[in-house]
Amino acid sequence: MSKITVIIGPTAIGKSELAITLARKQNAEIISADAFQVYKGMDIGTAKVSKPILEEIPHHLIDILDPNDSYNVVDFVHRTSKIVDELRSKNTPIIMCGGTGMYLHAFLYKYQFPNETSTNSDIKTKLQERYKNEGIEIMYKELTDINPELKDTIHINNHKRVLRNLEILIENGQKPTDLKKQSKTIRDDVEIIGLTAERDLIYERINQRVITMIDQGLIEEVRSLIEKYPKDSYAFQALGYKETIAALNGGYDEKEMIELIQRKTRNFAKRQLTWFKRLNNVKWRNII
Repeated sequence: MSKITVIIGPTAIGKSELAITLARKQNAEIISADAFQVYKGMDIGTAKVSKPILEEIPHHLIDILDPNDSYNVVDFVHRTSKIVDELRSKNTPIIMCGGTGMYLHAFLYKYQFPNETSTNSDIKTKLQERYKNEGIEIMYKELTDINPELKDTIHINNHKRVLRNLEILIENGQKPTDLKKQSKTIRDDVEIIGLTAERDLIYERINQRVITMIDQGLIEEVRSLIEKYPKDSYAFQALGYKETIAALNGGYDEKEMIELIQRKTRNFAKRQLTWFKRLNNVKWRNII
């Protein structure tokens, strides 16, 4: 059985282009390891590949949810496991490509999460009452004060996940992240290709990508989305969308918006590289 090719690297480095090239050579299918490409209508700001490419090469975990739906690392792990099993049953080569460090780490180290379906009805009822009376902000603070690591995986707007993790906390007497299980070593059925470059080049590519997104119609895309979905939809926390919404609300002008998106994306790239440097057995390729 061929190994799963996992392509990692900071945003705008060329991961999708390499994935497409390899998929054509191997007749492979691609799994997206991106936290926001799952959302319909969020095309430009998430740098999705074009519609013709999606029609040519099967992609998974792209355009499967509406922006007001929640999506997190637990969903990613569960969905990916099913996709991998299905593709392997057909002997289809698999490529995973994306830049969400937590998702990739969870896949590579075979994270196992507490059972998301089992519930204690008494605890659940009491938490629902608290939610109605106190609101999500208080309960989110309570959860993340006890288990700060959950700030990386649960957004305050995702009240179902907040309540479920409080339930796990109360029921087990342990932090939900302590109940998470993972392998001590990277799974042995993957080959990891890492793309990197000199920092100045990465930043130059990021700055140009943001300008290209604006030219392609990011502002119009966001305006269309907020006409269909609530502005506090979970997906609108994505880089580029949050800032564009603020600009449309009069928070700052277009030039300030572009500079802010560029700066935040550069900072995101730093965090991505921090995640990826934790990984062993990566075959790094320097982009010139």
